[in-house]
Amino acid sequence: MVDLREYFRESNAIEDVHDESAVDAAIEAWEVVKDEDDLAHETVQTAHRLLLRDRQPDIAGEYRATQVHVGDSVPPPPVAVKYEMERLLSWAPTGPIEAVQWHVAFEHVHPFADGNGRVGRLLYLWHCHDLGIEPILWRAADREGYYALFQASIPVDEKGTP
Repeated sequence: MVDLREYFRESNAIEDVHDESAVDAAIEAWEVVKDEDDLAHETVQTAHRLLLRDRQPDIAGEYRATQVHVGDSVPPPPVAVKYEMERLLSWAPTGPIEAVQWHVAFEHVHPFADGNGRVGRLLYLWHCHDLGIEPILWRAADREGYYALFQASIPVDEKGTP
């Protein structure tokens, strides 16, 4: 299995978050969610709350109430976030490619005002753990390649699954 400190240190560094307290928060969030049988709204929001409670307590654990823009992409409006997350949470990846696709779909929903990348990579790790597969260790040095994932079009069915 992956070294958790390294995984979360790199995950945070992708977002230019470099302090060890953020790594500690990510490990704490991981310890809380890793043994969940399923991902649910509460699980996702708990992970976000634990990751951001010391950095951005005003938004920690809450789906976003404002429209955000991610580069040239415009995620769904706030009113649609819970519905889009329900669709996403109803899909359980069955292998490594689908785990990455789930992560990309999560980032396209962008359910939080901030911290989506860190939560998304934690949830990707959860899927890999659940599937018994080794996760990709995305590194800050490869930020451009990582972000290129989100430019790719992934065809989805009516449930929002690839």
